[in-house]
Amino acid sequence: MLRARKSRTKTSAAGLRFGIASARYNSDLADALVEHCVDVLTAAGARQRDIKVMRVPGSFEISVAAARLARSGKFDCVIGLGVILKGETSHAQHIADAIAHGLTWVAIETGVPTVYGIITADKLRQAQVRCLGQKHNRGREAAQTAIEMAALWKNR
Repeated sequence: MLRARKSRTKTSAAGLRFGIASARYNSDLADALVEHCVDVLTAAGARQRDIKVMRVPGSFEISVAAARLARSGKFDCVIGLGVILKGETSHAQHIADAIAHGLTWVAIETGVPTVYGIITADKLRQAQVRCLGQKHNRGREAAQTAIEMAALWKNR
């Protein structure tokens, strides 16, 4: 199993603006992702008023919300957050693939970096570890990536 390595770059979020497109589906887990993400952004210096969270019904809708946030010109980085649990069909994989392609397209077309913070898990327990856990929390990781990308784009 691969282990995540922490980024060695220490970057401030002061003066940076972040848009978060998050699904309401699997709300207890998705809400935790948003909460951890916002906590990291504000702890790094982002002001609460410089963080906008747009909630959409499900993960499939994250890409279009991210596009709207990016096109607004108000954000230095856009983060997509959601939780997809595998069912008995391949539906979950199709949704995850569509979001990955959608967020990539948003970044390329708008020039605004996007971060893929979508949890795709086979079992509920796997998602709980990644959304609620302290060791491998994907909400925090998405925020750290967003800070680094926003700062990189701002300083180019």
